[in-house]
Amino acid sequence: MSAQQWPRAVAVLGAGVMGVQIAALLTAAGRRVYLFDIPAADGATARVDRALETARQSRPAIFYTAAMAGAIVPGSLDELSLAPDVDWVIEAVVEDLAVKRKLLALLDDGREDGPLISSNTSGLSIAALAAGRSPAFARRFMGIHFFNPLRYMKLVELVASPETDSALFVRARTYLQEELGKGVVAANDTPNFIGNRLGVMAIMAFLHQMEREQLKVEEVDALSGKLMARPTSATLRLCDLIGLDTLARVAGTAHRELANDPWREQFAVPVFVEQILKAGLIGAKCGAGFYRKSESGILVLDLDTMDYREAVAVDLGALKMLRGSAQERVQGLWDDGGRWGELAREHLSEVLVYAAWHAAEMAADIADIDRAMRWGFNWELGPFELWDVLGMDTVNAVAGATEPALIREVRASPEPRFYAHTGTDKTAFSIERGIHLSVEVDPEEIELVALDPARALRGNEEAYIVDLGAEIGALVFCGKMNALGPAALEIVQWTAAEAPFKGVIACGAGQNFSAGADLRHIALFIERADWGGLERFLIDFQQAVSALRSASFPFLAAVRGLSLGGGCEFAMAAAQRMVAVETRMGLVEAGVGLVPAGGGITELASRTNTQRLLEDFAAIFTASFSDNAFAARAAGLLRAEDAILLAGDRLFTRARQAITKMTAETYKPPQVEPIAALGDGGIALIEAQLAERADRGELSEHDVLIGRCIAQVLCGGVGAPRQVARQDFLDLERAAFLELCKTEATRARIDHMLATGKRLKN
Repeated sequence: MSAQQWPRAVAVLGAGVMGVQIAALLTAAGRRVYLFDIPAADGATARVDRALETARQSRPAIFYTAAMAGAIVPGSLDELSLAPDVDWVIEAVVEDLAVKRKLLALLDDGREDGPLISSNTSGLSIAALAAGRSPAFARRFMGIHFFNPLRYMKLVELVASPETDSALFVRARTYLQEELGKGVVAANDTPNFIGNRLGVMAIMAFLHQMEREQLKVEEVDALSGKLMARPTSATLRLCDLIGLDTLARVAGTAHRELANDPWREQFAVPVFVEQILKAGLIGAKCGAGFYRKSESGILVLDLDTMDYREAVAVDLGALKMLRGSAQERVQGLWDDGGRWGELAREHLSEVLVYAAWHAAEMAADIADIDRAMRWGFNWELGPFELWDVLGMDTVNAVAGATEPALIREVRASPEPRFYAHTGTDKTAFSIERGIHLSVEVDPEEIELVALDPARALRGNEEAYIVDLGAEIGALVFCGKMNALGPAALEIVQWTAAEAPFKGVIACGAGQNFSAGADLRHIALFIERADWGGLERFLIDFQQAVSALRSASFPFLAAVRGLSLGGGCEFAMAAAQRMVAVETRMGLVEAGVGLVPAGGGITELASRTNTQRLLEDFAAIFTASFSDNAFAARAAGLLRAEDAILLAGDRLFTRARQAITKMTAETYKPPQVEPIAALGDGGIALIEAQLAERADRGELSEHDVLIGRCIAQVLCGGVGAPRQVARQDFLDLERAAFLELCKTEATRARIDHMLATGKRLKN
């Protein structure tokens, strides 16, 4: 079976919080998924059915589209029977060793050729889970720990036992990375593995420090967020997100299992946290923890009174001015001579020394430990990256502890640092080998090097073109939010007409494709009433989009992040699209009182019919954008053949492979065919809906005008149904855009958006 075929189908055992999320992700990946749970009084699969219904309505969303939930096959654990096509079984029941072992025993049929069996345990011993099972089971068993929320968290910890088949381990790792887009680390079979072992230790250390120093809630989070190169959730907001009950359980596992750990008591729950737990204030899932929302805003828990109060601003002194890189912020905090610096040094040195003392227990590779903290807890720098930033002597001096053996080994190596660079090769100290070894380059780093603007053949402040080799180029939008003004259009036109390539990837610098046409540029034309200049800009925009479509070689749009307005129109015009799953895509011009005028309505008109007309109209009129790429496909903004990648970090690499394949084939630009216009009948259908909504008070007079303008364009103008030239549709787009620009209401909407970043309803 090829890597592309595996797994054909997956059985997920347990329809709890994690089981449903795992099932949702694998369904999105196109796999057949069977989801099992214990039967309920109202039916054998009632628990699964209810879990799926809850997941459909969850916010943030678990499923990319609600329809995906319907593809999952429910089952009962009381009648557990695996379909023949199941290649992977994922156990995701309650975090209880006895319960998990009982369930795993049901899967032990002694088959050598059976499916991979994995446990989603967050920290229980893989060896203990497999104890007593057959040799065949042990070879097919491993821990695969997804982090929650699974759709958005990158980290997966892969934990093998000595008996785990190495080829199966590699197969699982490859699939998780390349198809599901996860950041996989190989963790040792130790309590709580890497992420929860070190991440929870850091949290608990701060909670104990908070108790000793009588720190306020807002002080802890002001100190332990961006200043420490950690996320804005810092420590206590993170506790609320995790759930204090969950945190106590995970910390309890470490406290129970790490009997000989000198830091064992750091995993003990502080007295004040026990009081909070007794009060039922477990965090976000109950609406109150260290923080609580109120009508007046966010309140914080006063630990002296156990009541909520308004937050007090924390005086960080000179620290509030710290900016720059993560390294610069942490160094500035470490060097601070006041109380905050003293507290930070105490905390950071303890966490770093702990990581160094226990690194060999957690992993064979310090890079995996750092990745686990970046991917699982959103730290900007892992502990060993921080050792290199702050310096070994400095950290040890503050810690006042016996120097860890790992630090002594690194000191004695030819490169007395955890990470070193030799040319373009990055190396990291290997715990297992005791030498520096090459570090696998992240896909994002490969992209940064390939798209370095210093390599541009031609470029300006809004776009540039680079040579990727093998007669392939990359057109990169690079302005603020990758907005598209005249400078970007010039590069597009030059690329389509003169670039020496057989294929080009169109993409955006950073995390967005493009937020659309430069609204400030349009506002200047309106302010000067320069309607001729505005029309020339619109013609240039339309011609640039058309140049993408009609070029003699293929353009492939590699789309991620925001692809809005004109950015969406450019993506739609490409010969093919490859889209990261979390892309937000839409024609949003109506939100500022305008209509799409770069060919977006024309493109939808070429695909629409009477049955889809109102749906396509609503997508434009509401100025909505998709929550993800699957939703964009459902909205007609992507075609069925466009590739959607769960592995968004591999977008550029996959796009490069795809455009290379396209250039190896005979490419012919699409013919400019007439478009079937729905004419008066379609316009009447839309206008009837507009009138009905206006009568109910849902639409303003200007809303109705915008809707009528969209209807005129989408239906190809007035008249009987007929074939209309594409250029005539583009002319209608342009005329409607100019008409709306001349109204006071649209000008007010544009001004409000530019001033506030929000839409105006007028």
